[in-house]
This record gives sequence, C-alpha cells and structure tokens, in this order.
Amino acid sequence: MITAIGTPVLLNEIKHIQAEAVGGDIDGSVIKNKVKASLIIERYTGIYAMNNPTAEFIATSRLTEFVPLLFKAMNETGEDQEFKDRQAILFRYFDFLDKDQATAILYRQLLSDDLTGAQFKFISNAISSSNLIDYDQVEKLLAGSLLAKKAALKVLTLDKDWYSAQDIAYLYTWRGQGLVKLFLEVVIVK
Repeated sequence: MITAIGTPVLLNEIKHIQAEAVGGDIDGSVIKNKVKASLIIERYTGIYAMNNPTAEFIATSRLTEFVPLLFKAMNETGEDQEFKDRQAILFRYFDFLDKDQATAILYRQLLSDDLTGAQFKFISNAISSSNLIDYDQVEKLLAGSLLAKKAALKVLTLDKDWYSAQDIAYLYTWRGQGLVKLFLEVVIVK
C-alpha cells in the first residue's frame, strides 16, 4: 500500500524557468511568479482591466514573459489619470531589468517591422529615462528602416552619464554630412 500526502496541482506548461538553484532545487518563489505571470498574460484584456498591484507585479517581476504584453500595452490609449498612472507603473518594467537585457529588448523592438508610433514614443522615452544609450545598437538602427533611423537620431542626441574613448571616436565619425547621407531626400521642393 502506498500513502501520499500533498495538494494535487494542475499547471499549464511553464516555459524557460530560470532556475535560481538552492542546492540543486528550484526556488518555489520562481515557480509561483511564473505561474502568476502565465495567468496574468492569459487573462490580459487591457490596462483598464488591470489593477495597480498587478501592474506593480509586472513592473518589478523582471520576467521576460511580460515583454509582448508590454509592447501591446504601449498601443493602448486612455485619457483619465488612473490609466496614465497604471501605464507609468507598467513601463517602469525596463528600469528593473538588467541594463544589458533592457537595452537588447528595446533596441530589438525598434528594429522590428511592426513598430507603431506609440511604441516608438514609449521606447524612446524608456531609453532616455533609463540611460540605455548603446552606440553598437545605434549602428544597427542606422542600417534599418526610416523609423529605426529616426530612433537612432534621437538616441544620438541624448547625453550619456560618461563617454569612453570609443564612444567619442564613434560620435566623431558622424560629424559633418555623415548622417545626412543616410537619409534620402523624399520630397523635392521647387
């Protein structure tokens, strides 16, 4: 006879659990947060339907599962203060991520073909407010679409906290007409 005591649990598949190993075991809080994230993503219908604790959880979770949800939320509009406050809480998400991880996510989205004007605005603000200026990523943007090039120009106008000799050399390469050559004349005025 076999006897077992416990609580039966049925879980949806949880992908990519980054094991925060404690003696070879996965920390229970990681699984708890992944399950909570999965439920939030599954039930997401918009910023208005979300409460502030949920928005705070998303912002501080550092879970990459929320990235598509955040880019979807960037396209939502609302005029009342509650919406704006909740949106501000949500977009603090990039402040909590590792700087390299946030930089990669934001610049990759700037290079995507389905970038919207609202996303462009929020991403540009996140890059400037979190000081995520990366000239290697700017180089990729300058080789991309017109919107990506506009994003690169915005990033090039931002001030970094400090400049390396390599940063200064890179910026010197764009003196004069260097940037102008990247932008073809679209309209001819007579």
